Amino acid sequence: CYSDHSREMMDFIRKAPEGTLLLMATHDDGSSRLNDDAKKLVEELGSKEIKNIKFRSSWVFIAAKGFKLPDNIQKEKINHCDQTKNRYKGWPAEIQIEGCIPRNLI
Repeated sequence: CYSDHSREMMDFIRKAPEGTLLLMATHDDGSSRLNDDAKKLVEELGSKEIKNIKFRSSWVFIAAKGFKLPDNIQKEKINHCDQTKNRYKGWPAEIQIEGCIPRNLI
């Protein structure tokens, strides 16, 4: 049985102090394990893909609380299990984002 951990995640995000980097990732099922309020909160942090997560999508996202990340870094990536580039039938391949975040943004 899957449980909804949305409340815990939302509390964590809300309690994070200003100047915090938030790193988020899903694997398997963030589509049904996050409620709409949790997805809206992540969207408010700058996510463009949180509402596009499907069953077994892999998703990574980096957000900043209280400051703006540079525009030239990749902040988010999503991979669905039905994409042809996946090597594991029914499961998405691993994904990653790379980049440097300057220390003096806050």
